[in-house]
Amino acid sequence: MARTQDFIPSRDAEFDGWLANLTSYVNTKTSSGAWTHIPPDKVTALNGHNTDWHTAYTKILGPHTSVDTEEKNDQRKAAEGFVRPFIQQYLKFDPVTNEDRTAMNLHNRDTTHTPIEKPTTRALITDLKALGGFRVEIRFQDEATPDSHAIPYGCNGCLLNFVWGPEKVTDYAALTQTQLMTRTPFVLDLPPEAEGKFLSCATRWQNERGELGPWGEIQHIVIA
Repeated sequence: MARTQDFIPSRDAEFDGWLANLTSYVNTKTSSGAWTHIPPDKVTALNGHNTDWHTAYTKILGPHTSVDTEEKNDQRKAAEGFVRPFIQQYLKFDPVTNEDRTAMNLHNRDTTHTPIEKPTTRALITDLKALGGFRVEIRFQDEATPDSHAIPYGCNGCLLNFVWGPEKVTDYAALTQTQLMTRTPFVLDLPPEAEGKFLSCATRWQNERGELGPWGEIQHIVIA
């Protein structure tokens, strides 16, 4: 099976089966109560991407138009864009085991490399930009390396905690929604009902064991 380094198959036919298997496995584990660390809305989103991708993919297996092909490509991009950070945030550490990752055709963690320490520096939001269409562009970097956009060693991404509403939020505990950002800039998609509301957000580095570093400052922007 042709795969990229992160085990996502490059060929559409193999990707279809791979995503269906991963989605089914996650549903089985979460519905049985074995995995309680994955928020229900993230499981719902995974199911949605799997369904949307498979529907678009099956349309191009027979006679189809260029519009069908474009839709298939768009759904593949959307599914990959969701599943990459999903894997990094929820499937790379306990309670998910090496046996689970093997069953989902994912890389197992290397336990022989240099020990990973808990992050000690802050992930800082350096810019928020409303792009329109209920989308916000977020740029971030490490406070210790202001001239670099690299993610610190041992971290699998920058965990964004956020909430939107009519008022600015200043309490970290109120930032109840999460999204793992694996590169900067990152574009956060929000629902239409968020238009005109405040987005309040803050960031922390997350390492490969799921340990979190210190908070950066809470930032705010009006969603357009």
